Order: sequence, then structure tokens, then C-alpha cells
Amino acid sequence: MSLGLPSHLARPANSRALATAARWAGLICLGAAVVNVGSASLADGNVTSWVTLLVLVPMVALLLALARGRTVGLTVAYLLVGTVCTYFYVVALFTSTPAYRDTNLFVVALPVVAMTLVGGTGTGALAGILWATLGFALAEAAVMLGAATTGRAYIPDAISLGAYLLLVGVLTFDGLTRGTRSRAQAALHRAVRDARLIDLRRELLAASTADLHDTVLSELVAVAAAQPGPLDERLARRIDSDLRGLAAGVPTADGDGAVTTAEADPWYDSELHRAIEAARDEGLTVDISGDRTAYTTLGDDARRALGLAVRQCLVNVVRHSGSPSAEVALSAGGGSLSVMVVDGGSGFPTSAPAADRLGLRQSVGDRIARVGGTVDIYSSADVGTTVILTVPIAPGASIAEGCGG
Repeated sequence: MSLGLPSHLARPANSRALATAARWAGLICLGAAVVNVGSASLADGNVTSWVTLLVLVPMVALLLALARGRTVGLTVAYLLVGTVCTYFYVVALFTSTPAYRDTNLFVVALPVVAMTLVGGTGTGALAGILWATLGFALAEAAVMLGAATTGRAYIPDAISLGAYLLLVGVLTFDGLTRGTRSRAQAALHRAVRDARLIDLRRELLAASTADLHDTVLSELVAVAAAQPGPLDERLARRIDSDLRGLAAGVPTADGDGAVTTAEADPWYDSELHRAIEAARDEGLTVDISGDRTAYTTLGDDARRALGLAVRQCLVNVVRHSGSPSAEVALSAGGGSLSVMVVDGGSGFPTSAPAADRLGLRQSVGDRIARVGGTVDIYSSADVGTTVILTVPIAPGASIAEGCGG
């Protein structure tokens, strides 16, 4: 029953389960004693029989308290009160029923079993056995004393002894097999941990591959489009900034290092803005429209994913469309932000993109999917390509009216 629980929780969970089951079984035994004696009281109208019922009430009350929350004090009180109640129960039972000649009776065994099954408050098999033994010994002593008081013969009954031995056997088996279960649990949790590590490595590898593909492809396109000779200083700074960011695995500042502008408007330090500026450096005319303020309300992961995905879309425009211009339109509503990248160049069949379109499959589709977004692509040879990237806005984020840049 504990398989699947951590090892440090399995032991107390097993002990609590066994103790709770034992206490409720004891409560059933006391209920059976009440029903048995109550039936006899209704049949013969003997006042002594009603006294027998009353002496069981304190035991029932304490056992109910134990069922709600076990403590050492309650357990000790139950054993002491139970011993006294068992003694008076046996005396009242023999006094009201002269036909009972010895203690080897089911009705006598019931409170003894209830005392045995108290379960205790200890965590572990040994503590449970000790509590059960103490309860059984005190109950048997009370029965022996009650039999001597009423002149009956004391004969140990098989029912209470069997209940004691059964409980000790269950607790012993639990203690002996706990080590085996702990080893199985440890193996299960190691397997779960290893599987989770594999998933994390796969996710990190996919993200790193997408970053590497985006950055290298973008810089190669920029270098190919540049004039022969030394690189333009702005382009060289941007390539150096991108490569440093790729090595560090974190977003970097703008190639121009305009800290003052970024502090004044977070848009200028965003991945999306850098993607648009990189496309402009490569000779593509990019127009921006819509609510750019909504983009800055996204979480860090969503902003980075969206910016890098747009960067790949613009790289695809430069490489494949033949269009000299593109438009990036932002719109927010319904708990999500959409960025639309439109070009008027040569499209492609969206049902079967070319094999070299890794950017659309991984750098765009997979990247946006990892932040809970979606990608829709519309393309045809006569009207160009439109890519719509939609990501959810974090709950509680406020969106102010913005303007295009």
C-alpha cells in the first residue's frame, strides 16, 4: 500500500493506517458488546444488564477520541479506563447472567479485543506490538480479577488470544518487509528522477539547438548580404553581442549598448526589437504596427521565445521570399498576444514545407509551443506568406494602449 510513497513517508503512513484500522475494529467490538448485552437487557428487563452497558460508555468515548487524533496521553488514558471498565463489565455480566460459569465466552472477549487493538501512538512495528501487548495484558488481568470477584473460573478465550496473535503477526510482517519496500520505493523514485532528467536534457538540447540555428543562420545571412571588405561596425558589434549571448545562454543587451534608451522604454531592450533591427541590418525593410506595449507585459520566457521566433520568420523572408520588405503587426485581446509577420514575396505550400525549413518547424513552431502558444501559417505563391504567432498573456497583466514603432 505504500509503494509509490517516498521512503521517509512510507513508515509513518503504514503505522497510521494499521493503528487506525485497529482502533476502528476495536470500536466495532465494543459496539457488538453493547448490542449483545442490550438485547439481553430488553429480553429479561434486568437492571444489572443496563449497568453492564453503562460501564462500556467511557471506553467507547475514549476510543472515538483516539480515532480523531492519537496521542500518548489519550492512549494511556484509554488503557487505564479500559482496564477498570473491563473489570466492572465482567462483574456486571456474571452477576446478571448466572448461567455463565467461566470466562471462555465471546461476550467476554469483546472488550479484551478492543483493548488489544488500541494500536498505540508509536511509529513502527515494535511500538505497535508493545502497545498491543500492554492492552491485552491489562484486559486479561481485569477479566481474571472480575472472575475471581464473582466466583467464576478463569479460562483464557481463543478469540481474544487469536486477535492478539493476529495483530502481532501483521505488525511483525510489516516490520520485516519494510526494508524491501523501501528499496523498491527508492528504485522507483530513482527511475522517475532519471526520466525527468532525460526530459529536461531533451528540452534544453532542443532550446539550445534552436538558439544555435537562429543565431548562426541570421549572422551568416547578414555576412552574405554585407558589402565585400571589413564588416560594418554596427553589424560586427551585433554579431559579437549575439555570439556572447549564445555562449552565456542568456539574452544580451542591444549591440549598440543603449542602456539609457532601454531603461526609458523596455521595448528597445526586447528580443523582438533586436530581431527587427537585425533584419533591417540585413537590408530588409520592416514596418511595425499595433500595440507594442502589450509585448512588454509578457513573461521573460514568452518574450524571448516570441522574439526569437519572429527573428527566424524575418530570416526566412530574407532567404526565401525575395521580398524587400515585411511587416510585423502586434495585437492583444482575449488573454493572448498575437504577432503577425507578413511578406509579399514568393510563398510555399504550407502542407508540405521544404526539408530545409528547420526554422519553421523548430525555431518557430516548437519554440512557441513550449510557452503555451500556437503558430498559424498562410502562404501562397501569388500573395506571399503570413505567419501568426499567438502566446498567452500572464494572468493579471495590465495592457495599456500603445502605438507602433
